[in-house]
Amino acid sequence: MLRRTLGLIAGVGIAAMGCKDSTSVTDLNNVSAEALAGGLTKSSAGLLATGQVNSTRGDLDSRYLVFSETMARDFYRLDNAENRYITETIGGPADFSGFLGGGAFSQFYVTVRAGNTILNAIDKAQGMTPAEIAATKGFALTFNALALYRALELRDSLGIAIDVNHPIEDPPAGFVCKPNALASISATLDSAATFLAAGGAEFPFKVPPGFTLNGSFDTPATFLRINRAIKGKVELYRGLDHQKPNAASFAAAVTALTTAIGPAPTSAADLKAGLWNTYSTDANETRYPIADANIYLNPMVADSIQAGDLRAAKIITVPAKTLFGVSSTYKTPLTDPSNLTQPAPIIKVSEMLLLRAQAYIELNDLPSATADINTVRTLAGGLAPIAVPATKAAAIDAVLYEKRYTLLAESAHRLVDLRAYSRLNGTFFKKELTGDIYQSTLPIPKREFDARGVTAITPTCS
Repeated sequence: MLRRTLGLIAGVGIAAMGCKDSTSVTDLNNVSAEALAGGLTKSSAGLLATGQVNSTRGDLDSRYLVFSETMARDFYRLDNAENRYITETIGGPADFSGFLGGGAFSQFYVTVRAGNTILNAIDKAQGMTPAEIAATKGFALTFNALALYRALELRDSLGIAIDVNHPIEDPPAGFVCKPNALASISATLDSAATFLAAGGAEFPFKVPPGFTLNGSFDTPATFLRINRAIKGKVELYRGLDHQKPNAASFAAAVTALTTAIGPAPTSAADLKAGLWNTYSTDANETRYPIADANIYLNPMVADSIQAGDLRAAKIITVPAKTLFGVSSTYKTPLTDPSNLTQPAPIIKVSEMLLLRAQAYIELNDLPSATADINTVRTLAGGLAPIAVPATKAAAIDAVLYEKRYTLLAESAHRLVDLRAYSRLNGTFFKKELTGDIYQSTLPIPKREFDARGVTAITPTCS
């Protein structure tokens, strides 16, 4: 991270925007550095934890979702005033100095800085028990890990900065390669899990409604399931990494995800259990990030859904729009501009099941993978179960179908999967525009080069 950005991030981490969804908190804009210098208290630690959650909610913004879903052939954002949503996603490479190439990066480090502000002071907090301190550490570390993983989703093999918990005057943090970043994120999640296990019966602060919107994840013990879900996701992609695949990660993913999933789901409602972001239209609040009339679905989304799939409700036909060389007659209610308070999942049981299915496939346990696929397929899609696929490739096809329609417009998952399985290419997609290079990552922002006085960044990989 460049020094100037780190300075901004430090301020944002301390003075996070007020979060009405966080239940009865005082004004987070007024948590002063002077107050923190006097030592954390249970009250101020709670305010900072709430601020980190609010920052996490901001990570899941329109840039992260629209950029990744367009590169993954799910979205078009057809804005008459801005062609780069098309020209720099499926029409050619993103400009590293522009809003697309430079976007969806610093926001994740705002969340990490917010977490580090807590971690750097919590051990000397006044009036907090060891269990309360442990619970707060586990909470902050889990969200730090999630933010770094999201940064990596969009930069992939280009690497990210990990070691950013330093004073502003220190040199910018070095970039590390994807395998090292994933290993570090995985280790952070394990440290967080250890703290959560020692965190007592409840958090020493109130958590937002999204922790109990679908299921209950509002105590250290129940939030540990969310931690293990993210751990399982990270381990799956450690195993699928092209540069340095870690075969042992698939078994680790199954173990973590099995803990996270808990009892086998028996209804569509069970599949929604997990951690969610909630939104509000109140003053100084965050609104649902992709309530946007300019977002259309790539026609491939509508063309590929199976007859009778209940998830077809996510696809609606609209008057055709052609702009910047592409056309669509489809939208999704998920981007309806009137849906300003629609909740959005961070991770839910349906995704956990499909991640576990992917890990089972890599372990050559196709029957177990099929069982997880069919749980989602029958409960979410209302479709008949499939037979055990005859090949690994067919099993991957099956799980990617379920992920596409179950998790549409929720994260960068499809872009990550297309890269992981080497499917973002001309074998699986036709070029949509003459300049289509099957762009799989956003570039490192120019400001990161400028901060280091370099023209190229080679991530450290040992």
